[in-house]
This record gives sequence, C-alpha cells and structure tokens, in this order.
Amino acid sequence: MMFATVIAPLLALQAVGESAVAIKNDNPETWSVEYPRLIQPYVADYRRCLTLANRRINGTANFADQHAGDLARCSATRTTAIAQSNEILANAKTKLSPAEIDRLFDNVGKIHVARGRDLDQQFTSRMAGAAAATDAYEATRPKGLVIELRDASVVKARTDATAPAPSKTNKDG
Repeated sequence: MMFATVIAPLLALQAVGESAVAIKNDNPETWSVEYPRLIQPYVADYRRCLTLANRRINGTANFADQHAGDLARCSATRTTAIAQSNEILANAKTKLSPAEIDRLFDNVGKIHVARGRDLDQQFTSRMAGAAAATDAYEATRPKGLVIELRDASVVKARTDATAPAPSKTNKDG
C-alpha cells in the first residue's frame, strides 16, 4: 500500500511527459522534544499553559505574536516545570543535564510559536485566495443586461401560486 502511494504520483507525471521535481524547504525548522517519561507531567503542564488561551481574531495575521505572548504568560509555569524536572532526573537512571532540560522547554516554546506562524500563513493564503477569486469574478462577470435563467420548477411554482383560479365557463376544446 505504501509503495503504491509513493509510485502513483510518479507514474501520473510520467504519463504526461513530466518529471518529478524536488522542492527544498527554504526555511526548515526542526526541534527535538524527546524526553524521559518521568518528566512528561511537567512538559504537559507547560504545553497546557501555552495552549489554554483565548485567541483574538481581528482580521490581521497576528497569531504568531499571540503565541509568542503565551511564552511570557507561562514563564512561571516553565520555571517550575524546569525545577521539578531537574529534581526528578537528579536521582533517575536517565540523565539529562540542566542545559538539556532548559533546551527541551525552549523547543516546546519554539514549536508553539511556529504553530502560530503557520496559522498566520494559512490566514494570509486564504485572504489572498479570496481576493484573487473576487478579482477574477469581477473581471469576468457580465456587464449590462443580465437575464436570469431559472429552472422549470421555480417557474412552475411561481405560476401555480400567482395564476388566477380557473373559470367554469372555459371549455377545453
């Protein structure tokens, strides 16, 4: 099944005489958030603090700023989580240095802000698409007299509702 998923696009491109083109991400962002299970509750507390916020949608792409503001709002939770993580891991088999734990929580924050940036990109993309669709419609819409075409059910329903009652004097002939 996986093989078919990978090969199908290549076969489709070959059928039309095109070749596959590799596209490299211009700005790759990768963070590692691997950590021992012992500190999972503290990481979860920090992530929960970051995500539990009311977002304001005001017609501008400012989700990255709102997500960055969450880092400052949750700084006390982050400090507590780091201290508790260091305390738990001091006597554990799995060792992480305080610098590694600090980097772990930094990466959780970076991922949170990157999600806000992604929402901004989606928002601007949709707004640009809507503007382009409006411009395309305005450029191609008919100018001047426009005749509406209705299907038979609408015309029949209007005729039935507005037609005068049949008179008894008319004979079918």
